Amino acid sequence: MRRLVKSSLLSLLAAGSVGFGPAELLSRAFASDPLPVHQAECTTNSMLPGQVHSSVIMGCDEICSNPFLFFDADYLFWSRDSGLAVNPLIAGPESITVNGMGSNFEGGVRLRGAIAFEHFELGAAWSQVDNWGERATGQLTNGVAFDTGGSFAGANTINNGTAFSSLFAAAEFAAGPDETLEDEGLAPVVGFPDAAPTYVTEYRSDFQDFELVGKFAHVYSRLKFGIGYRHVGLDEMTYASLSGTFRAIDTGAGANGGLSHAALTNANGGNLVLISGAADGFDDETALLGPAGPDVLLLQEQTDTENTLNGVQFSLDFLLMQSERFLLDGVLKAGAYHNSASGTFTETYSALANDNSVYGRVLRDESSSTAFVGQIGLGGMYRLTDHVRLRGGWDVIFLSGVALAPEQFAQVNGTYAVNNDGTVVINGGHIGLEMVY
Repeated sequence: MRRLVKSSLLSLLAAGSVGFGPAELLSRAFASDPLPVHQAECTTNSMLPGQVHSSVIMGCDEICSNPFLFFDADYLFWSRDSGLAVNPLIAGPESITVNGMGSNFEGGVRLRGAIAFEHFELGAAWSQVDNWGERATGQLTNGVAFDTGGSFAGANTINNGTAFSSLFAAAEFAAGPDETLEDEGLAPVVGFPDAAPTYVTEYRSDFQDFELVGKFAHVYSRLKFGIGYRHVGLDEMTYASLSGTFRAIDTGAGANGGLSHAALTNANGGNLVLISGAADGFDDETALLGPAGPDVLLLQEQTDTENTLNGVQFSLDFLLMQSERFLLDGVLKAGAYHNSASGTFTETYSALANDNSVYGRVLRDESSSTAFVGQIGLGGMYRLTDHVRLRGGWDVIFLSGVALAPEQFAQVNGTYAVNNDGTVVINGGHIGLEMVY
């Protein structure tokens, strides 16, 4: 009978989450035969180190009112996979994409504290991983065409489905001046063996997670059902740039030798605004639009998204195995959330040499929707001392209904609507310590 009760108590206090209750501390409390019911008294702070501040009385449910406390501090090494399948930033033989970027493991921290009573446990946890992502730089071999002209045959291209689509719209503008009378892009191109364009791509995320949960179970239970509040923040940034020498190859009479101010700013063209500098567009070596040429251009696009999820979470903690010093348990979590998502799309086109014109625009949008967060965790704990435990485990978190920065590029064609249909899978391990009092 004594072994049965002891096993049940250890099982219950172990089943808490990846941060277990102090199950192994009960082993000392049962080191000697239990007192008869009529002789049992509540324990006090004068107990030996490692004993739980409550008495367990055979044959009844009485437990002293003194709760126990525990605090966890974990180092996180988590990876992120957004399953991206977005259009390339530029198309062609040297297509550039952010698909697969930012999936490396990054470090973070998780702090958790809880107070446990006989039938109830209240806990709070905070997790954070910052600057989660990747940056890539390089130089192309071929040029980049802004339109569908044949002068840049075999080169990379931009179009309505890639980044920098505003330049494609401006290069195809034919309502005077007629930009279709020349082929525009970044060299090299036939007759102009300039240095090939350079590029930069970057994808970053910041993740924050706060939980406040109450867990309900009798002290003998191996399972704990929980319900509470959860806040998840996911902020992302995607950046892309190209820099190279601008060329405009004439293909018809009346060509203006570049991209005109009208083509760049017209609502049916680039739909951009002049931010600074001369209102003379961009020109090549002919200097028909500006004082000199060819212009050296810097093309930049950046998308920022913010997701703020708040909702109710349900959880189930379960004990898998235990020994005198080692515990293994798991946790399942799921909930529906209100996601307040926002997105900001920024693009600028700057002349770095032979001109000072800067064109661009900023587009913003917000939306509210329902999101889902699910989590599964597996954790182990080894007792180092009566009050200190070594923790380790693995977590998988699934988010759906969130706005991802790379998925905003395809939404920009003169107007912008934030896309909040993205999914993210976060998984990785943790290692840390737990203090029990």
